[in-house]
Amino acid sequence: MHNELHLARQPILDGDENIIGYEFFYRNMYGECVIDDPRHATASVLVNLLNQLGSYASFGDSLAFINTDGPLLLTDILRTLPKEKFVFELSASMKPNPRIYDAIAYYHALGYRFALDNASFHPDYFETFGPLFPFIEFAKFDVNQTDIEQFHLFPNPYGQMKMIAQKVEFFEMKEACEEVGFEYFQGFYFAHTHLITHRRIDPQYLDVMNLFTLLQNNASIDVICEEFKQQNILSLQLFQFLRSVHPEYIEGINSLREMIERVGKNTLMQWLLLLVYSKSGTKAIDEKNTHAVFATSRINTMLSLLGKILQHPTEKQSDDIHLIAMLSLLEGLMNIPMDALFQIIHPKQEIEDALLSHTGVLGRIYAATLKLESGDFNGAFILLRSYGITLEQLHQSV
Repeated sequence: MHNELHLARQPILDGDENIIGYEFFYRNMYGECVIDDPRHATASVLVNLLNQLGSYASFGDSLAFINTDGPLLLTDILRTLPKEKFVFELSASMKPNPRIYDAIAYYHALGYRFALDNASFHPDYFETFGPLFPFIEFAKFDVNQTDIEQFHLFPNPYGQMKMIAQKVEFFEMKEACEEVGFEYFQGFYFAHTHLITHRRIDPQYLDVMNLFTLLQNNASIDVICEEFKQQNILSLQLFQFLRSVHPEYIEGINSLREMIERVGKNTLMQWLLLLVYSKSGTKAIDEKNTHAVFATSRINTMLSLLGKILQHPTEKQSDDIHLIAMLSLLEGLMNIPMDALFQIIHPKQEIEDALLSHTGVLGRIYAATLKLESGDFNGAFILLRSYGITLEQLHQSV
C-alpha cells in the first residue's frame, strides 16, 4: 500500500524573474511520469493539488497551469474550479473535435483561461488548433524545438497571445527569446522541476461510487449528510477542496451538514466525478491507508466517548464533536494550521476552547482521545473520571 502522493511543479517567471505561476505535472505512485490515460492524469493532478495538498501550500496567489485532456472539457468539472486561479493547457497531442471546440468557447465566455502547450508553426498544427486561437491567452513553445526566427513573420499568428518560452536552459537563450517577444519563461535556467511528496489520504473507491449514485438518484440532503458522516475521509477531502477553491462555502460553518448544504448537490456530483476519474480511491476493502484508518479511529473514538458521557447526546452535540474531530485532523493530517482554520470558520467559543485549551466536556473528550492515541489510558481516565467514565469503558472506546 502506497501512503504517499507525488506531484511535480516548475515555476513560470516573467522577464524580471518574478514567479507568475507554476505548471503542475502528473506523477504516479512511484514518482514517475508515466501517463497511460490523459484524463486520469489531469484528474489526479487536480485531486492531489486541491483535495490533499491544498492550493495555499501549492501555489498560493500564483496561477496554476494544468495540462488538460479533451474529454474532461466535456464535463462540468471545470466549473467547480475558480477561473482566476487556473490556466488549462491544451496539449499538442490532443485531438479536438467540434464538441471540444464548443466547450472551450463556452468556458472562455465564462472567463476561464487557456494556454497552448508545445505550440507550433507547422501547417497541421494551425489547421487543428487555429479555430481555438481566439480563446487562448497563453502560447507555450519548446524553444529547443522551435526556430524562433519564425516570430519575425508578419502577421504573427500568435501576436495576440502572451508567449511562454519552455525549456530555457541558459541566459543567452532567455535573451534571444525576449528579443522576439516572449514575456514569460520556464526551464532549468530558472529552476528544475520539483517533486512534491505528501501523505495521501484516500477514501474507499466504493464509498465514492455509492455517494455519486445517491446524488444521481436525487437522494435527500438528509441521506447525503448521513453518508458523509460515515465517510470521514471524503469529508476531510471536501473541506480541503473547498478551502482551496471556494472558502466562502466553509466560512462560519457550524457543522458538516451546513457545509454540504452550501455546496449543493450538483457541485458535489462534479467533485465526486473528479475523484472517480482520478482513480484515487482505494479499491480493495482490506487495503487500508494508514492515515485514513487513523482519521476514522479519532472520529469514532470521540463520538464513542461522547455517547458514554452523555448517554443520549443531541444531534447538535454530535455535530460539534464531529466538527472538532475534523478540524483537528485537518491540522494534523493536512497541515492546515489551526489559526488559519479559525480565520475561515470563526467557530463558536465552545469549539475554539475545546481545540485550543481542551476545556469543557468537548475539550476533555478531545484531550482524552489524544491520550488514548498515545496509549496513555491513565491520563485519559484522569481527564474523564469526573464524568463517570471508567478505565474499562476507555478500553472499549478504542
